[in-house]
Amino acid sequence: MGVKIEWSMIQNAWDKRVCEDYWAYNHKISYADYVRMLCQKYNISSQILFETVSQCYTCLDDVCCEYCGSACPIEVPADIAYMQAKESWFCAVCEHAMWRSDFISK
Repeated sequence: MGVKIEWSMIQNAWDKRVCEDYWAYNHKISYADYVRMLCQKYNISSQILFETVSQCYTCLDDVCCEYCGSACPIEVPADIAYMQAKESWFCAVCEHAMWRSDFISK
């Protein structure tokens, strides 16, 4: 699948397990049911779940910016299939730079 998780320095082993479980979502059940299941498993609220998950940086190492080569960041599991289905992708910095150079040259 190509999901790569980069940990924050403040995350502990429990945080890492929660994040790994969150990103292991396989679309066999609905996303909402999966979130509820994780909240029950770890006995946490959805707010704590998302706060924990937001502490790590997650990207697709098999989808890279066509210009600079940086990996594609993702925020929710639904982004995985969507981004992998795209023929090309540009990161926000490169997209802005290309838009700006097109605008200036006109």
